[in-house]
Formats: sequence, structure tokens, C-alpha cells
Amino acid sequence: MNHKIVSLLLIALLVITLAGCGSKTTQKNAAEGESGAAGAPIPVRFGADASTFSLQFHVAKEKGFFAKYGIEPQVVTYSFGIDTLNAALADQVDVGEAMDFAALSRFNNGDLRIISFIMTGKAERTKLIARDGINAPQDIKGRNFAVSKATVQEYIVSRYLERFGIKENEVNRIGLTSAAEIFAAFERGSVNLAFFSGPWLDKAEKVAGAKAIGSQADIPFAPRGFLVVKEKLLTEKPEAAKRILLALDEASQWINEHPEETGEIAYKALKLSKEAVVRDIQDLTYDIRLTTEDVQQLKDVYEYAAKARLIKGDFVLKDKIVVEPLKQALPQKLTYDPAKI
Repeated sequence: MNHKIVSLLLIALLVITLAGCGSKTTQKNAAEGESGAAGAPIPVRFGADASTFSLQFHVAKEKGFFAKYGIEPQVVTYSFGIDTLNAALADQVDVGEAMDFAALSRFNNGDLRIISFIMTGKAERTKLIARDGINAPQDIKGRNFAVSKATVQEYIVSRYLERFGIKENEVNRIGLTSAAEIFAAFERGSVNLAFFSGPWLDKAEKVAGAKAIGSQADIPFAPRGFLVVKEKLLTEKPEAAKRILLALDEASQWINEHPEETGEIAYKALKLSKEAVVRDIQDLTYDIRLTTEDVQQLKDVYEYAAKARLIKGDFVLKDKIVVEPLKQALPQKLTYDPAKI
């Protein structure tokens, strides 16, 4: 009899132990599900700018933040943010990034949507560097002004000319396709002036006869960068956007806390000078958020650019902004109120 009682007690103890293990496993799986890491990773194609604008993508990949949240990233580098949007429209990538003007210039067709602010810099850190005897804004009439095609520089140059009372037809805009091409043209004298920032500013200032005659602060204007996704990603992979935002938010924090190691990642991924990147990070704001101020700047740029016929103004801005992924991932980072815009 005692034998049977002992056996029953052992069986009961085993059942309780297994139940406890099962409970812990359930809790663990639930936690993983909340972090977005449960289940098979979601493949996502990212289009990345060739400058410090894209550091969040590279850091999220290198430091495992994408993997943590169940994203399997493929990061492809393009010259400018606008090129990542062109790639998205051609269905070559799912996610791109662009400054306000560039993003707006691609919203009149296709299925692109903004889901977050991603980066901005200090206006005074993008300088207008001139050569060949140009010492002031009034000296630029008749000169060759290099502009990166279809990027926010198109908007910046128009605003700068307006600020100093210079007509559009009084300068020769030379459209070029990369920062490297602009610098090369400036170095050999094919163009007389251009806006430079980051590592390219360091190079431009060393060109013989080069001189800073102004900056974006003269306008004043500091572009804001935005994370842009294809609407197809939102409908076909509804969890992806939320997971991407969580990963990029952690990457943003990591960049701010580890500038030296970020510089190493930038050199490895983009061949940018580590020292220049470390210095530039101090002047850049990396964040995942969407505020009323962010969208107000989009609205201001949209209205000016459409009126000046720099872009086609045949869409409703609010329709191009999707807030649900950010609301789900980081509700405290969403303070944009459509009613106030």
C-alpha cells in the first residue's frame, strides 16, 4: 500500500514539475512574441544612402537589432536617399530613406508611405563652399552651381537664391549624381560652388582657393530625413514595419552612445572616414519618432516646392503618412496630430 502511495506522489510531483516548465516556456515565448523575434524572420530589402544618413540601417544589421526583432535585412547602398525611393518604386527594395523634399518629389505616383522621422542635422554644418574668386553670395551670378539631382539640394539652392535676391536664371545649375561626382567637379574647377557636409566638406575646404561663403543656416533650413516604405510591405507583411521601427530605435540609441564604434561600422560599410563620422555624429540627430513639427516641415516644403514647380503638387500629404506601425511599436514617440496640420 505504501508503495502505491509513494508512486502516486511521484507521479503528482512530475505532473506539477512539467506544468511549471510549460508555464515558463509559454511566458518565454510570449516575451519573444512581444519583442517581435518569435517565428521565422521576415526578409526585408533596405535601400541605404551612401552617407551618414544610413547609419541606422548598418548599425541595426551589424549589431543584431534587426535579428533581435525578427527582420532578415538585405541592405543595398545607393548614392542618395532619392535613389532609394526610385529603387522602391521599381520594386527593387521595400524600404528607403529620403530628406523631406526628395520624399515629396516621389509621392505623386507609386505606393510610397512615410512611417517615421529618422534623422536631421544642424543647418550650419552644411556649408556653401566656393572657389575662383567668389567671396560672397552676390558673386555667384553667372557661375556654375553644382546640385545633386532631384535631392533636397534642389530645394535648398532655390531657397538660397531667393534669400539673396538672385534669380534662378542668373546661375548655371549643374546637376550631378553623387557627392563624389560633385566634389570631383569642384576640385577640377568644372563647377564654382556647391553645398557640402560631413566628410565631403572636409575635402572641399582643402581645395586650393576654396572658401565658405554661407550655409543652410542662412535660409534658414535643416532638412529632415524620413523612413519611407512601400505600401505593399504594410499590407503583405503587416508585422514588418513595427519590427523595423523597434530595431532602428535601438540602433539610434546605440549610435548616440557609441560614436567610435559607429565610425568603424561606417568605414566597413561605406568606406567613410571614421574620424569624420565620429565628429559628425555630434551634429546629427538620429531618432525614430513622428512629431507635429516633423510633419509641419514636410507641409511647408511641399507648399513651397509645389508653388515653385520644383515638384508636382497633386497629392494630399496626410494620405502619404501612415502612423499605425509607430503607434504599435513606440506609441510614446508618436506626437503628430493630424488635426493640427
